[in-house]
Amino acid sequence: MSIRKLNAREYLVNLVAVTALMPVYGRREHAARPALDAFALRRARDMAVLAGTRVPVYRERYAAAGVDPRAIASWEDFRRLPLMDKATIREGWPARSVAEGSNLDNCILSTSSGSSGMVMTIPHLGDRMWPYLISGQRMLRWATGDRYPFWYRQAYVYTSEYPLLRVPGFYPMTFIPTAADPERLLDQLEQLKPHLLHTYPTVLRDLIALAPERMAALRLRGCSVGSELSTQAERDSWAAVLGIRVCDEYSSEELGRIASQCPEGRYHLHEDVVFTETVDDDGQPTTGVGEVVGTEFHNRTMPFVRYRQGDLARIINEGCPCGRHTRLLVDLVGRRNDGFLLRDGRRLPAGFLLDVAYRAILGDPDLVTAYRFVQRDPDTAVFEVVPGTSWRESSASAVVASLTAELPSSLTVSVAEVAEIPRSAGGKRQTVVRAF
Repeated sequence: MSIRKLNAREYLVNLVAVTALMPVYGRREHAARPALDAFALRRARDMAVLAGTRVPVYRERYAAAGVDPRAIASWEDFRRLPLMDKATIREGWPARSVAEGSNLDNCILSTSSGSSGMVMTIPHLGDRMWPYLISGQRMLRWATGDRYPFWYRQAYVYTSEYPLLRVPGFYPMTFIPTAADPERLLDQLEQLKPHLLHTYPTVLRDLIALAPERMAALRLRGCSVGSELSTQAERDSWAAVLGIRVCDEYSSEELGRIASQCPEGRYHLHEDVVFTETVDDDGQPTTGVGEVVGTEFHNRTMPFVRYRQGDLARIINEGCPCGRHTRLLVDLVGRRNDGFLLRDGRRLPAGFLLDVAYRAILGDPDLVTAYRFVQRDPDTAVFEVVPGTSWRESSASAVVASLTAELPSSLTVSVAEVAEIPRSAGGKRQTVVRAF
């Protein structure tokens, strides 16, 4: 669905807020751990109290669990709140999942991509878009190595344009829809001559496969990818072509900006935007790989408190050479329900499969221009490829040999040459698909 533009009042309120608060959020990036925890606990409690008093689905769930958000005084108290899931919030739309007294006419309505199989509408007050603008600017600044002057031109190659502030001469951004073919996209980039590119990983993959020398000639100062899973090895290969670091970001429509790669390449949680946890299969906190659970701090129209994101990752708390003290997201391996499922019950995470797939084609950048790994049933998988200029008859057997060397012997893998890998209606291209 298309997203309406900001009206004059909303624009002015967001402009004032961004101007006043961007320095505050910038300083908070380097705040000490106790200050970060205190801020996050205060905001998480506020959102839980709002949800428990004004949003029926939360109020009912908290009452059934016998918990009162107003009694929260520690993270231990906060973790007693029951988890919330997408199905419950989606089914309650709008009467039971939106804060009572909200006027949706004053909201910007965005839609989740439905990668989990459930599309969901999320309202944001039009005059409260500034937190997302500030966290977005932070992400892009990290992608340029902490050097993002206000005159840098950004190319935003995505499915739809978000309502963004436009101040002539300040952080100019040009939206380019992904509907165009790679040749046309590259033509537009060459005309724009951007300093910074932000897009889907599969779009960048297509552009570099089409003409690596033309992409290198853009002389980008920064590149950020997101909304799809990509591997560090693949991003490093793109970085070698572009001559800059290619940074990843992890976000969702529900929770906003969750984590971004800093100039050192580590995923820092945006702990002043979202409080992020991981839980095990029983919904209990875990220090190992677990399901990502988030509490977003700014959406007071449709709160998300201890919301199950559906992705698997691990959180650690250790120092980073960049000097930031926020916790780090590691082992991000994709959605809980993504990846392959074997007959014996084992799961192969999407992140692992992407690594295996990329290593199979790593030796020759001209071997394929696009690929997709599809599991048809518990025993077989097909590696679909769009052949590149160096693809030969023998290439398929070499790719199969590489894949089978790393995958369980119970999974039979074949290669299929295809004309294209289609994108979804939302503009994304799913690289790992379980079709049963």
